[in-house]
Amino acid sequence: MIGLLTFHWADDYGALLQAFALKKYLKGLGEQVEVIPYAPVKLTGRYQWCPLYARIQDGTIRYKRSRYGWKNNLSLGRKFFKRRKAMKTFRQQYLTAERPERHAQELILEKYSSVIVGSDQIWNPEITVGLDDAYIGEIRGRGKCRLVAYAASFGGDSLPDVDAARFSKAVSKNFAAVSVRERCAVPFAAKMLKKEVADALDPVLLLNREEWETIARRPSEDNYILIYRTEYNPNLVEYARRLADQYQKRLLQINTPANGETSLVEFCGDTGPAEFVGYIQNAFCVVTNSFHGTAFSILFEKPFLTFRHSSKNARMSDLLEKLGLTDRQRDGTEMLRTEDMWAEIDWKAAHSRLEAERMRSGDFLCNGIKR
Repeated sequence: MIGLLTFHWADDYGALLQAFALKKYLKGLGEQVEVIPYAPVKLTGRYQWCPLYARIQDGTIRYKRSRYGWKNNLSLGRKFFKRRKAMKTFRQQYLTAERPERHAQELILEKYSSVIVGSDQIWNPEITVGLDDAYIGEIRGRGKCRLVAYAASFGGDSLPDVDAARFSKAVSKNFAAVSVRERCAVPFAAKMLKKEVADALDPVLLLNREEWETIARRPSEDNYILIYRTEYNPNLVEYARRLADQYQKRLLQINTPANGETSLVEFCGDTGPAEFVGYIQNAFCVVTNSFHGTAFSILFEKPFLTFRHSSKNARMSDLLEKLGLTDRQRDGTEMLRTEDMWAEIDWKAAHSRLEAERMRSGDFLCNGIKR
């Protein structure tokens, strides 16, 4: 039995879809697979109606409600609850419906021969509120199961000094094999762990287009250009708006708009992961600064442009470089021509490179779970 320890708890398209993809891929190898229901309040609280944020103060985790976040959710009205319900439905249908454990030391892993930890930003202390015990393998109830980090991410190419020593000690001791998602993070991880570290694909890219089509839900809207962004960029929105005007398309976004944000973009807010896949699959074209917006555009061979993210761009640049698609990224400050969207893409070459990366990542997983 293989266990997956990842961000399945997040009401986030990418987090849920990468967990789904890794589970499906491993099952395709003939393995029995379970998502381990670990969901600490310090992480899940941020998705509540009135968000609960955690931070470390004087060595203790402190919690605070976010009035700003509550007002933003309030502005979404019923769409907030519909979106959250869609996330929960997907989680229970495809990942796990088990009641979650809230503390790392409550986890019992003895029934698993191996536990895959990752993917996603499991080693980003900004997200996990300091390095989380479970994700660095500090679990009393581990038993003799083998821990393997698959496509784990720091959110960048390294860790702050305050976290690096703990990371080095725990992960080098607890993990039998390690791979990271961003190639630029390999040198840091290898130095810290004093062992070989591979880079591996985000799990969503382990599945092919046909496999994603089995869960995609076609949206009710058609004839649209899609925006999916993880930070506001006025040039991104303006470029998409010009495209929509020129080609007489609707302009839709499926990310949650920021409080007070004004634009002429229609917000489709009651979507879950299956709807997310369907929106990209059926878009006229995609304008994004999201890794998963980029990844699914590639899987479905959609015309797309990726705008650089101001602080979390490594994984997008890394993916586009691996697949020979660096010309699809823009720095997000220049004024683009609408014709730039339609520059020819050599999809055959891109998918050939992707298949080679799949084989490399698959080999790491197969070798990692074998004793």
